[in-house]
Amino acid sequence: MPRSALAFLALLLATAPAAAAESSPAPGRYCAVGVDLPDITVGPGRGVGIDLMDCPSATIAGGRVRAARCYGMGGAEVSYDTDLALRPDGSLLHDGAVYRRCR
Repeated sequence: MPRSALAFLALLLATAPAAAAESSPAPGRYCAVGVDLPDITVGPGRGVGIDLMDCPSATIAGGRVRAARCYGMGGAEVSYDTDLALRPDGSLLHDGAVYRRCR
């Protein structure tokens, strides 16, 4: 294998863990483990339901979920920025609670 191909392969392997760390949660509904909290919904598309807010176009990155426009109870419209981290096992961490896919 040519040296340039080996260098390219090494670069790909070195950046793979960083890319995986920035991946988004799988679409679906997540339930809090051991505590009574509202579910978190991811998807469809960029939609996120969190903290009783419906955010039709949110970004999940860097341990945060951000949306310019979310809708709350009674139709309140607000921007939203809160913690939401994807854990290695696919569960979510939000406001100190662990959320797993609902059954």
